Amino acid sequence: MKALYITEPHHIELIEKDDPEIRENESLLKILGCGVCGTDLKIYKGETLATYPIIPGHEIVGEIINSSKYEKGTKVTVDPNKPCGYCKYCREGKPHLCDDLKAVGVNRNGGFAELLSVPNDLIYPLNENIDVKSALFAEPLSCIIHGIDLSNFSFTDDIAIIGGGAIGLIFAMLFNKFSVGIKLIFEISQDKITYIEKEFGFDIVHPQEYKKFKEFDLVIECSGSISGLELAYTLVKKGGKIIVFGVTPKGLTTTELEPFQIYSEEITLTGSYINPFTMQKAVKIINSKEFPFHKLLTDQASLQDINEYISGNKHPFLKAAYINK
Repeated sequence: MKALYITEPHHIELIEKDDPEIRENESLLKILGCGVCGTDLKIYKGETLATYPIIPGHEIVGEIINSSKYEKGTKVTVDPNKPCGYCKYCREGKPHLCDDLKAVGVNRNGGFAELLSVPNDLIYPLNENIDVKSALFAEPLSCIIHGIDLSNFSFTDDIAIIGGGAIGLIFAMLFNKFSVGIKLIFEISQDKITYIEKEFGFDIVHPQEYKKFKEFDLVIECSGSISGLELAYTLVKKGGKIIVFGVTPKGLTTTELEPFQIYSEEITLTGSYINPFTMQKAVKIINSKEFPFHKLLTDQASLQDINEYISGNKHPFLKAAYINK
């Protein structure tokens, strides 16, 4: 089979490799598509705890080829995260904080290939009529659901979303469905602002054009930038909550957050990490066809060409993915 291989940081190549060996309690998938995530870029750059060499890719849609558990031809998605089940965090019901968490596409080979063998307990069947371009968003959607769960939002909350990429737009889709309060996206790209207004009809503004402060009950930081977190700090009102969802490069810090203000205004600052117990909910939402997730996929490429996005040589307008035609 063909696969993209990161042999070490900053070295990626398309290779011919033996088809995966199907281990006990695993199924063999034909990859139908795999989304490019910021984690893939961090693996390429050596900025996260990956195992090398590795075939990256964890936002996976596939079709069952060989399985003792699932019927051949079944369209599926994959929860990439595999906790140990034994550490104190797993036994406290917090598997996403596992001391020995492993992930498909990070510590074992992933979806930027023609074939993949994956543990059966990580596989989630999809409805046959779900298109691949929508199904690609199952894994990121599961992470977003966890962020929403942590927010404990009220249906009347006024909500700010920082970052108008695919993640921010999925948050906006869900909040527009379930909240009657103000929903406002903050985005620095005028091209994205124009596109989002036209294609989705969401309220969106450039941060420099917004002059109000402390207006929002809930602020979701999706940009993965220090400036985005600092903006969230100015927007959240007393007694409000900030969800840190976007992934900033490890080691970056800010001096703009004042502990006294967090204390005196009872601001809650909460990180949101991956997807504990939310993958089935994400699949149910994908299967419902209630949301136009396919419109978020603006860049698609072959296996040969997707490495340009993984390495950061190309940047998608909203979201890039490998589609196996």
